[in-house]
Amino acid sequence: MSTLSENHKKLNERGEGKCSVPMWSGGYPSGFCDNVAYSNHKGGAYWDNPRTGERVFVDGHYGGYVPALACVGHGGRTKHETVNLCSNCVKCIADCDGNPTFGTGKGNDNVYECDAFCPTPKNELVEQ
Repeated sequence: MSTLSENHKKLNERGEGKCSVPMWSGGYPSGFCDNVAYSNHKGGAYWDNPRTGERVFVDGHYGGYVPALACVGHGGRTKHETVNLCSNCVKCIADCDGNPTFGTGKGNDNVYECDAFCPTPKNELVEQ
């Protein structure tokens, strides 16, 4: 089995990473899911199935092993829920001339797409 890379553990300046769920083929490890991931597993209410011993989430999310980031199919959050490009953009929000697309619409809304997005250099990324 291979080891997790930084892409599986941390998000890049666009708020994207790779899904870290281990995949299997014919009973042997075959890498990771590697679909686009925007967060860790959501978590939530669950129960343990007494017959199989597996974790079953009440909302139907994936209940298997997720070591770091998770794609939407493996219980991670969607791009609309998590990404805020403004937090890692060189431009000031007040002076921005872009056309942002907003996410959830609750409280301090997140911008998940913007045609004027210009990422800050890696060594200056803002921690969220």
